[in-house]
Amino acid sequence: MRTLNKVIEFKQEAPNALFTKAQALAVMLRLLELERQQPENTQAEATVLENAMRSINFRYLDATETQTDQLLDSLGVARLTAEDIVQAVEAVVFDME
Repeated sequence: MRTLNKVIEFKQEAPNALFTKAQALAVMLRLLELERQQPENTQAEATVLENAMRSINFRYLDATETQTDQLLDSLGVARLTAEDIVQAVEAVVFDME
């Protein structure tokens, strides 16, 4: 897989931003779409990115399911960082390769 330039750009532009799970998922999907649209993609890379977009779920962002986690989610607390999102994108892409 080539370097994910849009993901790197996001990491540089939003290093201190915090996101709710819903926002983070939306950002992940958008980043994968931007990467998929890059003209330098091979057909295999485009397929990996398309599969990643279809396979994304919250477990890539946060696998915990404690009562505290549920409380924070119910209140819409923003606690996921840009780094969390980047790691989740990299993980889902890796899983699809």
